[in-house]
Amino acid sequence: MNSEILSKEIESLKNNKSNLKDYFRYKYSNDIIYDKNNVLIDLEDLQKNGFFKEIDLMESNPKEVLSIIRDAYLDAYESLKTVRKDINIVPCHVPESINKNNKNKPVTIEDIKSNKLGKLVEFEGVITVSTKIKSALKKAKFICPKCGNIINTNIENPFEGYIEPMCSNKNCGELMNLNEENSEYIDYQELKIQQPLDLMEDPEEPPKYITVLLENSPGIYCGRVKITGIPVKSQKNKKIPIYDIIVKGLNCEIIDNKLEAILTEEDIEKIERVSKNKDVINILSERLIPEIKGYSTIKKAILLQQIKGVKKGSKRADSHVLLITDPGIGKSVMLRKIAEIPGNVYGSATTASGVGLTAAVVREKTEIGDDTWVIKPGLLVKANKGTACIDELTVNRDLQSYVLEAMESQTIHINKGGINTKLSSECSILAACNPKWGRFDNNEAVSEQINIPAPMLSRFDLIFPLKDEPDRARDKEIGKHIINIHKAFLDKNIKQNMKLDNIIIDDVLIDNDFIIKYIIYARQKKPIISEDAENILVEYYTNMRKSSVQITARQLEATIRIAEAHAKARLHDEVEELDAIEAINIITESLKEIAYDPETNSFDIGKVTGVSKKDVNYMKSVYNIIKNLSNELDTELVIYEDIVERANKETIDENQVKIALKKLKQVGDIYEPKNRKYRIM
Repeated sequence: MNSEILSKEIESLKNNKSNLKDYFRYKYSNDIIYDKNNVLIDLEDLQKNGFFKEIDLMESNPKEVLSIIRDAYLDAYESLKTVRKDINIVPCHVPESINKNNKNKPVTIEDIKSNKLGKLVEFEGVITVSTKIKSALKKAKFICPKCGNIINTNIENPFEGYIEPMCSNKNCGELMNLNEENSEYIDYQELKIQQPLDLMEDPEEPPKYITVLLENSPGIYCGRVKITGIPVKSQKNKKIPIYDIIVKGLNCEIIDNKLEAILTEEDIEKIERVSKNKDVINILSERLIPEIKGYSTIKKAILLQQIKGVKKGSKRADSHVLLITDPGIGKSVMLRKIAEIPGNVYGSATTASGVGLTAAVVREKTEIGDDTWVIKPGLLVKANKGTACIDELTVNRDLQSYVLEAMESQTIHINKGGINTKLSSECSILAACNPKWGRFDNNEAVSEQINIPAPMLSRFDLIFPLKDEPDRARDKEIGKHIINIHKAFLDKNIKQNMKLDNIIIDDVLIDNDFIIKYIIYARQKKPIISEDAENILVEYYTNMRKSSVQITARQLEATIRIAEAHAKARLHDEVEELDAIEAINIITESLKEIAYDPETNSFDIGKVTGVSKKDVNYMKSVYNIIKNLSNELDTELVIYEDIVERANKETIDENQVKIALKKLKQVGDIYEPKNRKYRIM
């Protein structure tokens, strides 16, 4: 917009100030929206009410327009003593019509270049670095030490510093001093924002970043955010006319739980239509990871994990799933595919550190200071409200304590470098690992085959072994599937025949984009458990605990989460009998693989942790044998042969004795100071 047209539009807006005053009085008459001295103004709503004749007026000259809006707001509420005179106008919801790039899409970080300097922009990003809150000079008061003359100056970019002015009195000309006590300051926080992968033109390119200096920050340290601000120049070397582009942040809105904003009315209509298909969950779960052949129950479990249960107070809605896979199954393909859903994050334990999973507090050079303490959110924090996809979980056992903390409390506590805060990590965990000995063995406890401690294993709702068992007919299908996937990259007909791209259900294209939107929409549902579903769940729980303590309340809560997710996937407002039965089937499928005891024909959760109910009985018997022999022989050390002989009399064979001794040593009940000699601890 040229300067002449711009001047006319600004003048028109000034003349329209009375209408602006009426707008504020009507809009906020019962609820004045301000926090301390910050007033949040919805620019999109302003435009809808006809306050911009030229739609790019706000974009091209935001400072002048915001100043006019501020004056109108103060005039509207000048009679109210509760409204402070030093308010800041904080813009939000920049109209799409003025916040587009040259491809007619919303502005992203990679679009912020020299042509955006001084203009209003709004973009989404993920916080990767954040400093603690700092105080910056906003309005400087300078006093002449010679004549006492006073000059007030607004500091537009505090990070660039200021220059003391010369006294403006004709007969003076003295260098003026800053009067710090009577100057005004503002809270600043520096954020480094990364462009989300789902908003990048090419996700394979290196991620794009930009620095945001956020005014009046309440202290934001992690999450996906929407920034409203003005790009400005920052010069590192005053002798070289080259500038960095940073954003003067006016508003920062956390949007982790607002992904539903991407849905249009047309999207919702299509989702509602497809949801009426009685086989919708099976269709979506198969299309979620079409590259992998088979494993329908596991795919369904992962789909329901993405939809989540219902959050109720401290009860988590997130389900945790562990995949124990034989080599070559495709676990990394599964995890990377799920990581494509907005809000989800992928990471491998082979390259991660403990703070890389949680959050790091380090000293780092920033735009507003050298060696400043900054927070770098880790994978579990970045995945807040989504799913953390962790590959090769057992490679580095030191990392597991960090994951366990997040699974327990779903928060990460930070207290270092003057930063004391709590970061939310409300995320599901989808983890994968390989068995110790290459192949999963049904006869061995899960804890014996993977390097994951029992407390952490018990917090996974579902554990699925993915076994590579020879089967001629199945192997033939998988072989063809793999070859066709390779051929599909060169032949569109094969790709369509394999339905790798999409299928059509009820005239709706079921592609990856649709499935993501379906998941986001389904998450919004909050179904209530019906009486019929409640009866089924209670009966399942009591039956599974008959005669001996085999499953725990954790399995019941896991079943409830899955049942709720199943109801949400059908877009129902009530968890019905069907949902409860399906959840029980999924839990049962998992338990069959990891907790089934063929001798007792029942499930025993102890088999997961390596100490089954049968093992406990043998352990108690062997422990008592050692204790009794020690008393009878009046010796602390009891030899192995005596233990076996006494055990045989109690119908416990030598192999069972070996297992019991090994597990008693693991839990610390007995000690083997000399080879094949034991004593009670």
